[in-house]
Amino acid sequence: MNQPLLPNIWGRDALFSYSGLEGECSMYGTLCGQLLQDNLGMRLDKKAGEFYFLPRTSKCRLEIVASDVIKGVLNSEDPFAIVALNQKTIVGCAPKDYADFVFHPILPDRELAIEGGKGCEFRANCYVCFSEEQGENIVFAVAKAKEEADAIAAAKEGLKADILAIAEQRMAFFEKVPQVDSLTEVQQKTLAKAFSIMKGQVNSPEGVLTCRYTTPDRIPHRKMYLWDSAFHSIGNVYLDSELAHETLYAVLLGRREDGMVFHCMGPEGGTLERTQPPILAWAYWKLYKKTGRIDWLEEAYPLLAGYLDWNFKNRDQDQNLLFEWFMTPETPDCRCGESGMDNTPRFDTDTEWDAIDFSCFMANEMRYMSVMAKVLNKPEDAAKYADLYQKMGDKINDCLYDERDGRYYDRAMGGTEFNRVPTVSCFLPLFAGICPPERAKKLVADLMNPETFGFKHMVPTVAANHETFSIDYWRGTTWICYNYLIEQGLRENGFTELADRIVDATIDMVSHWYGREGAIFEVYDPKGILMPSELHRKDPSPNPTYPGAKIQIVRDFGWSSTLYAAMIMEREERKNK
Repeated sequence: MNQPLLPNIWGRDALFSYSGLEGECSMYGTLCGQLLQDNLGMRLDKKAGEFYFLPRTSKCRLEIVASDVIKGVLNSEDPFAIVALNQKTIVGCAPKDYADFVFHPILPDRELAIEGGKGCEFRANCYVCFSEEQGENIVFAVAKAKEEADAIAAAKEGLKADILAIAEQRMAFFEKVPQVDSLTEVQQKTLAKAFSIMKGQVNSPEGVLTCRYTTPDRIPHRKMYLWDSAFHSIGNVYLDSELAHETLYAVLLGRREDGMVFHCMGPEGGTLERTQPPILAWAYWKLYKKTGRIDWLEEAYPLLAGYLDWNFKNRDQDQNLLFEWFMTPETPDCRCGESGMDNTPRFDTDTEWDAIDFSCFMANEMRYMSVMAKVLNKPEDAAKYADLYQKMGDKINDCLYDERDGRYYDRAMGGTEFNRVPTVSCFLPLFAGICPPERAKKLVADLMNPETFGFKHMVPTVAANHETFSIDYWRGTTWICYNYLIEQGLRENGFTELADRIVDATIDMVSHWYGREGAIFEVYDPKGILMPSELHRKDPSPNPTYPGAKIQIVRDFGWSSTLYAAMIMEREERKNK
């Protein structure tokens, strides 16, 4: 068996933490680092400080840079390693002739900075750092706990670890990464990086979440999110089908008694009165098709029915089978976080819209509830959901299609005004399987038009010739989740060539920028010119070289990684049919 290619590109702000696949890993209690730009080291939780583990030679070769292990050699032969030992502790070691350990706490404790050597320590705000000489090595341990005494104990225990041996054990995880012959070297390394991120986003059971669950990233998102989890499951099935199931089921565990599924949840459940795009039934059906686990459908079916019923009762105010997102006009950079498209120009006004995306997602859920009901021998339910699917599809085609533009748009609730902002949501009737052939051809022409959506890195979230198009988040950048949804819809409607083009463009885009920047990003430039780190996240950062100044484009993002893996693996499955 050939040795797997390992992710070994150092990326500024790439995430580093323990994984629930290794042991106890909680939402709020897990120490997380972000890799620094110019030094071998990381920033901890944006609260504790920074540590540097500096080789004194330029001859540093990185063997692996993954979510919980970094390993390499100095001067061609001397090994060093950094490992997320457990959820409380990060440890590292290197030959003392080549490395210094330096820890800089955040202000106002800067004067407490320490440098490597026997007996050095730092203690503040329940973060503890020890370093010491052990023979020919310098070893360090950084720990975090609710109580300082627990952090001290964890750090002291960390100094005893056989760090290089543990690093080797962690590297064995990458034997699970599929070796795909058609991939280039950088694409295969990116696939390994994606699996590493998939591992790094797993938490262990806690609170109402009584099975493992996933988070989009650990900084800035600690909690579990509804539609993120659905996309995570689609990729996680290639890592572990049980994990893919738990990824979905955890979302249903966090639901409210009346059936509502919150947009984000913690061990205590959800809090904000917001949901997110309904794609859980679709994701469950995809999981069933991969695994044949009918027991998972049986378990989820009544919970999905209750959740979708909540949407009917609470997000269709005029009961016309078209759905409206909950709006927050007082937050201009996130007026419709419930839609998942936080700052999309679709919602720059206070108008209440029958939303094309919400309506298509709900219609799509109806058809998958219907096929689930057939498999589960519930003929009455199957007929009910099939009837709703037909009626909702007809309603969308009758009310949300603009003959003038040849696009689907939101429409003012109770009125005739179209929300003529061309975004990726216009293409969701393809995904929902409700688009008549002639209209589908117009949507495909739009996707291929170089003046609107037909860019190198398809698909921009806003048409490039619209006045609101920019490089700011949902106002024009490329999101892999919508690339995936659109590709799925195109393929179902027979436009396989364009679907293949989107898959290939996405794989090329993600792997190219991983090779350049060492991370897998939340969003990308559809023109393929700007680095992802140069894009804006709800307005530009006032100091883009210092991520602490403002949350920037998220590195090592969950669904970008899982859907990158899914696109590759699904492409291979199509080839092998």
